[in-house]
Amino acid sequence: MIQETLTLIAFPILRSVSGWLENALKDNKISAFEWSQLGSTVLRVGLIGVGTYFGLNEMGVDVTALGAGASSILIDLILKSIKK
Repeated sequence: MIQETLTLIAFPILRSVSGWLENALKDNKISAFEWSQLGSTVLRVGLIGVGTYFGLNEMGVDVTALGAGASSILIDLILKSIKK
């Protein structure tokens, strides 16, 4: 259970920081708005991952935390492209 929880925490942080850092450091200055963007992305991807993991497991679908974390990144990228 601890390993699954750590995986579900690590995925949103890694996804968010990887995309955020590239954009935030373009002007070599990180604004308060950019910090809020990082926080909202971590929260959004994390909630998607946790919801996927626990939701599918409750429905009887055996899904790993790694699969739920990876799917949360994919879902977030799809939602981001739809939003644009």
